[in-house]
Amino acid sequence: YLNGIQKDIVCLQEVEVYKDNHYLPLNELKQALRQYPYTYFDFSVYNSRRQYGNAVFSKYPLIDKQTIRYDSRANISSRCDVVVNTDTLRLFVNHLESNRLTDKDLDHDLDSLMDKLSSARHLRNQQAGKVKAEVKESPYPVLVVGDFNSIPLSYTYQYLSWGLKDCFLTTSLGKLGFTYAWHHLGIRIDYILCSRNLVPISTQIDRVNYSDHYPLRSTIGIKKSNFQ
Repeated sequence: YLNGIQKDIVCLQEVEVYKDNHYLPLNELKQALRQYPYTYFDFSVYNSRRQYGNAVFSKYPLIDKQTIRYDSRANISSRCDVVVNTDTLRLFVNHLESNRLTDKDLDHDLDSLMDKLSSARHLRNQQAGKVKAEVKESPYPVLVVGDFNSIPLSYTYQYLSWGLKDCFLTTSLGKLGFTYAWHHLGIRIDYILCSRNLVPISTQIDRVNYSDHYPLRSTIGIKKSNFQ
């Protein structure tokens, strides 16, 4: 699927690779996506057996790779600059705090469920604050993408998207936009945001069942007049 969509940049979250051949090893993943010569792997979990985190595959050079770490066992944001011909964009790939809901949570009382949701929401808001601070300091137009684990009405989304364009909203008026389905409830929690001086051209959500999330892809143009 990833090779078939022919996109210039692929951003993945919750990538899990192993150091043995029982499950997917890192070198096999790189080989499978060898059409992308530039890669950035940023792991929040790294031990003797497995690695887990974000990955970027790009046809453009990736430079100045940085990690935004959180007080979280599994969540991370990754920052790198993408050199597109003579221009540079700053890319933020995010996997923000999950609610970690399971089927068992539905059997608990409402207070317990709300406490769990509130705790995750508090952590996400803190994480969004760190990302937004980096966005504000960027000398380049930005792309802010990934799994926010937050719906569009949430503080996390509203804060991160302030001053940016939501590529789906800009290009997909009237279309259903859920990227995650749980117990037949479709919600939009995955996003591609960009600076206002970039131009979202098209965006689509592919209903393919390779993950519990549906992949989101967008074509974005660069206004040459905005670059010096």
